[in-house]
Amino acid sequence: MTIDHTTAKVLTDLLRELSSELDLHYDDADLHACEPTIKTLQRAAKMMTDAGYKTPDVYRHVMGRFERMTRP
Repeated sequence: MTIDHTTAKVLTDLLRELSSELDLHYDDADLHACEPTIKTLQRAAKMMTDAGYKTPDVYRHVMGRFERMTRP
């Protein structure tokens, strides 16, 4: 998939802002309640990485927290 630089910038900003909010306002044990939001963030991040862009650090941090808390 190809996305232009402006779209990548907007996606990066959205991923950073939403991930920061999740990181600040949700304890690990409560992140499961955000699964629909997490899935949407993951779709946006996949678009970015498929186009060759890097996801923000805070996004990767929150995804790590989510994965640890939702592992069986």
